[in-house]
Amino acid sequence: MNLSAEALLGLLQWCDSLFPAGGYAHSFGLEEGVRDGTVRDGEGLFRSIRAKMAHSIFPGECVVLRAAYAVALRQNLTALSALDEEGMAMRLPMELREGSRAMGRRWIQMTADLYPSSWTKECLKALEKGRLKGEPAVAFALAGVAAERPLLPTLIGYVYGIASGQVSAGLRLLPMGQGEGQRILTRVWKEICEGGALEEALSGGASTPASFQPALEIRAMRHEMAEMRLFQS
Repeated sequence: MNLSAEALLGLLQWCDSLFPAGGYAHSFGLEEGVRDGTVRDGEGLFRSIRAKMAHSIFPGECVVLRAAYAVALRQNLTALSALDEEGMAMRLPMELREGSRAMGRRWIQMTADLYPSSWTKECLKALEKGRLKGEPAVAFALAGVAAERPLLPTLIGYVYGIASGQVSAGLRLLPMGQGEGQRILTRVWKEICEGGALEEALSGGASTPASFQPALEIRAMRHEMAEMRLFQS
């Protein structure tokens, strides 16, 4: 990992629920999964997060993040914009796309604010002019480079935020307590670390991002039209 105390504290700050990215307001399809009975309890929530990691996050968003990190190191805005477009194109339902974009835009804005440089200001201008849409994996990679954090902790922080955000949403949707939420996260970390997902994501074996979660996408589309919602659409 090779993180200084300042870099570690900065990563913890970025992943904290207090960080103003707005992820707490979105369930990204989980609310509809609870409504239709797909996710009924803590065990169902764990399976939902595990499926999301296996079929979308690691083969898709983590591949985009790894490529965006390398491009951001070279400060190549054209290539970064292309990755931004590709990542957003994988988010087919409007709800997933717009919710993710809101978070990514905020991350780019905060990167320019917390780590000001000619490069981060250029990226902020590109966001304002529409050259960057706010793909969250790209935005998180940009922040990692700007903060001089290595790729591995940057990727781990991104994965942590997704898993913890789903557990946080589950605690508000399901009859489960904080303790069970922590047990779910511990099981998720074990799956990730023992299954070799991190090593594969860093190895560069997959150069093209891929995501296949049609059931989740359908639930997100249904959630857009739900008459009553706890989370944003």
